[in-house]
Amino acid sequence: MRDKSLERLSSKLPPDYSISADVLEKVRDIVEAETKKTLKFLQAISHPTRLRILRALGINELCVCVFVNLMKIKYSKLSYHLKILKDAGLVEFRKERNFLIYRLTNLGRKVLKDIES
Repeated sequence: MRDKSLERLSSKLPPDYSISADVLEKVRDIVEAETKKTLKFLQAISHPTRLRILRALGINELCVCVFVNLMKIKYSKLSYHLKILKDAGLVEFRKERNFLIYRLTNLGRKVLKDIES
């Protein structure tokens, strides 16, 4: 059974345009869906520094100290970028003695592969 909002929407469409109620409902659900997670992900990969970090981690897991020295970036700025990547689920880290060692997550590896191809 179609709900009232779909009936109202259908009545506003041109009469010569044909679309099934099932398709219209799926499209409505997508349009109304929450996009915060997707936007967070897109923001994470849209900055050149974060993209460089992902590419470097595609070679090997790395200590923060490597990024600081190779990228000539301050710890605070690097920390900011790593947090965005971590919050997006693209990187994770482990503590090894006094070092934070970052690596790509499965999602991070997939994204990097998609970006690089």
